[in-house]
Amino acid sequence: MMRTLLCCCAVAAALGQAHAAGDGDPTGLDLLYRCHTIEQLAREDTSAADAEAMRNHGYCLGYLVGYVSGFAARDAEGEAGRFCPPVEARISDFAAAVRDWLTANPAGLESMGALVTLRALQWKFPCPEQARRGSQ
Repeated sequence: MMRTLLCCCAVAAALGQAHAAGDGDPTGLDLLYRCHTIEQLAREDTSAADAEAMRNHGYCLGYLVGYVSGFAARDAEGEAGRFCPPVEARISDFAAAVRDWLTANPAGLESMGALVTLRALQWKFPCPEQARRGSQ
């Protein structure tokens, strides 16, 4: 019981810091803060949830779906499933890559989202060895 109470106090003390995190690479604390709403909203009437809880719920679901889909793409492609974005890349850069790739490759509109995203990110952010192989 004491361990649970201490854990709750530590989480509550850190919530303000977690909320200020960036959108690209959340920490475990960020995920704890944002994902606690998954179970909470599953037990409650979501119409009573506040805007922040709904944003956190959507963020967590999106993050987890993206993470799991990334593994699906990696498993399907193996080592060929790599891309190399610059360190300063933002979520909006990844979204623009998917949009631009689908505009240039409309056949991808009916393909598995994880593979479409992989192709788009490889197209926009090729790794140096992939860039060399593509020019041969």
